[in-house]
Amino acid sequence: MKAAVKEASNKYADKDLHTLLSLHAIALSEMAQGLCVIDTHFRVVLFNRRFAEIIGIRSGLIHLGASLGVVFDAFDAIKESPSSASAEMWHEITSMCRRGEPFRLHQKFYKSVVIALDFRPTEGGGWVLTCDELSKKSEAQGEIDVLKPVIESASRGICIFDAEQNFAMWNERYLQIYGYDRGIIRPGMSFLSVFQNAMKLGFEVDEMTNPAGRLAELFKDEEVTERQRLRDGRIIETHVIPLENGGWMTEHEDVTVKLRHEHALHERNRLLDAVLDHMAQGLCAFDDELKLIVVNRRYLEMYRLTFADALPGTPLVELMRCSVARGIHRDGISAEEMFADFKKRLIENKEPELHRQLSNGRVVAVRHQPMLGGGWVGTYEDITERYQAQENIARIARHDALTDLPNRFLFGEKMAESLARVAEGNAATAVMCFDLDNFKAINDSLGHPTGDKVLQEIARRLRAVVGSEDTFARLGGDEFAIIHPTSDAQDAERLASQLNRAMSSPLLIDGHEIHSSICIGIAIAPEHGSTADQLMKCADLALYRAKAQGRNNWRLFDPQMDAEIHARRVLEIDLHKALTADEFHLNYQPLINLSTNEIVGAEVLLRWTHPERGSIQPSEFISIAEETGLIVPLGEWVLRRACAEAQKWPTSIRLSVNLSPLQFRNRAFVSVVISALAASGLAASRLEFEITEATLMQNDESILAMLHQLRGLGIRIAMDDFGTGYSSLSYLRKFPFDRIKIDRSFIADSDLNSESAVIVRTIAALGQALCIETTAEGIESTTQLNLVREAGCTEGQGYLISRPRSAEDIYDFISRLQHVGTAA
Repeated sequence: MKAAVKEASNKYADKDLHTLLSLHAIALSEMAQGLCVIDTHFRVVLFNRRFAEIIGIRSGLIHLGASLGVVFDAFDAIKESPSSASAEMWHEITSMCRRGEPFRLHQKFYKSVVIALDFRPTEGGGWVLTCDELSKKSEAQGEIDVLKPVIESASRGICIFDAEQNFAMWNERYLQIYGYDRGIIRPGMSFLSVFQNAMKLGFEVDEMTNPAGRLAELFKDEEVTERQRLRDGRIIETHVIPLENGGWMTEHEDVTVKLRHEHALHERNRLLDAVLDHMAQGLCAFDDELKLIVVNRRYLEMYRLTFADALPGTPLVELMRCSVARGIHRDGISAEEMFADFKKRLIENKEPELHRQLSNGRVVAVRHQPMLGGGWVGTYEDITERYQAQENIARIARHDALTDLPNRFLFGEKMAESLARVAEGNAATAVMCFDLDNFKAINDSLGHPTGDKVLQEIARRLRAVVGSEDTFARLGGDEFAIIHPTSDAQDAERLASQLNRAMSSPLLIDGHEIHSSICIGIAIAPEHGSTADQLMKCADLALYRAKAQGRNNWRLFDPQMDAEIHARRVLEIDLHKALTADEFHLNYQPLINLSTNEIVGAEVLLRWTHPERGSIQPSEFISIAEETGLIVPLGEWVLRRACAEAQKWPTSIRLSVNLSPLQFRNRAFVSVVISALAASGLAASRLEFEITEATLMQNDESILAMLHQLRGLGIRIAMDDFGTGYSSLSYLRKFPFDRIKIDRSFIADSDLNSESAVIVRTIAALGQALCIETTAEGIESTTQLNLVREAGCTEGQGYLISRPRSAEDIYDFISRLQHVGTAA
């Protein structure tokens, strides 16, 4: 390098030498550290403005040729320190300098300022002294809000301990040096416990047999500096500084590399090397023609250049050509393009900085400032971690944490972009909304962790179907949506069909085989709307209609759907009013013993007479009551009214009440039943609840416990619609039912379909084997009646026996039937 400098000096003569010296002066004045060079007699050879600022001495008190000892004597007058402070420090400095090795001192001023003084010997004799102001502490040990930014900005690891050697504060560099996980250290933990944990993890010091004794040596009332070798071979230098009102501050530096290369490195251009080669940033300076004046090692490392590539006078564009040739920059960019971009943005437009993304993924922030005498000084900082953190934050803000799909926010942005293209007349766009058909049951039965895994697996399957131009997002819960650029509705329907097929095979989650499916609603822009709100509303309406038609289905929006939804909303409002307006009444349909023809019970049926629309069928309003939660108070009203009316019947006749699965989620349901029985005087043995397979599918232990509680009161339990579910038989093992009702679909086909007749006989035989009564419902012909009798069913119900009757009519019917002895 010296030869290169000499050659450059010959080339550029006095003018360039003057420029180089001017650069030295500028670089020295802009340093964040204080710098002072002294000769072998401790006389000041060179110093910068920052040195005088840090130690608090006016520039007039320090000058070339001044004795460093005289300068330190001025501390007492300026700093108002004890009179012996500078003398003690001067004695320590001269003693350490005689050893001829680098050393560091910490000096306190104002009783609150801690300054680090670093002494390094020069090759020709003398010393380079740099100083840093480490921290400022208030009377109360310093507020954390003030200290934290200071220690985080330090290049060394910093720790602050209280008087009991417990951790009070530390910076990220300290954790990095020792490889500590952030979860290991907490404020208030003792240093000894953390040190012992680190030893177990392999970070212990070689030949360390007495860690407690070593800590006692470190934490004294005087400054201590030591070096320790870790088991991984690294050497850490630790400097312990006692604090005035108790506690300690420790500095930690990994000096392994520095020690390894210390003797191999030579000062280049003496003062320039001392300033530049210790910078964490890359630095280079150019004249007004953008030709290189000086460069530091960090810049060369960043761009994989050598000193031979960066001789003084080398044009900046040539440096860029070298780095491009070595594959440093991203593919496809030329040196000329980079140079033009550099000049336009940093020099002409005076942008504060530009970012260069390198081929190895690193990101460099480039900043250039003009020099007073002409030319430019540039710094190059590796900001990869900061850049990646910002990128990660931006991604998190727009993606779902569970599935890594776009979230509602990003979906809205993509929707706006897609609708903008539609508005330009370039294309149509389909919006598809869908959710899982039974996700709530999965969460309730298997737990939310399993539900989360189900969502992840569904996202994985559907992502494989969705095209690269589509936007597939999770909006929340089990709600998903897709923006699909399309040519027509048929294309969107094909995609919907593919999504349904992707869910055809069961999911295997944590050993559970889960059968899930999705229903999809589709809206097309601009046909169904030109705004995001319009399209989402239409897609939601289509989704609602698809779910009404059954599982694993899809529907394209039809304007008629809007009218139907409006009518449903009106019905929902009227339903809320109906209970208080006394618009409901009860009917009862008898059940007879097929052997004796005697009436043995009656099933209560809810009826609604609307003041304007007249009679409304249960199939129209029961589902709305369940969705809105109104089924709970409505079910309680039915139970209380039916028990009061059944109390008037003969004691041999029982009352059958249908229960919704939602009623079992009411933890107070058993108390409601007890209250209804007590208020009416009806015996518990005369009450029977009919439940469907959907209730037991919730697989909730609390539901089985509630059924056993009801059974313990003497109430009978019947399974309704037996044979229609895929696991009906398994439920007979979970709970001992008193009665099973054969679904009316088997009875209706029994006189025409031999297979249905076989199923009826099989269920009846099963009931006999398990000592469970069997009821055939939906008997409408004499042939059906004879068939269920021959099959062995114990009870029957249907229009042939009796249609549903009002409360007054059922009472008269029971009386007549008891006198006649047969059903009419």
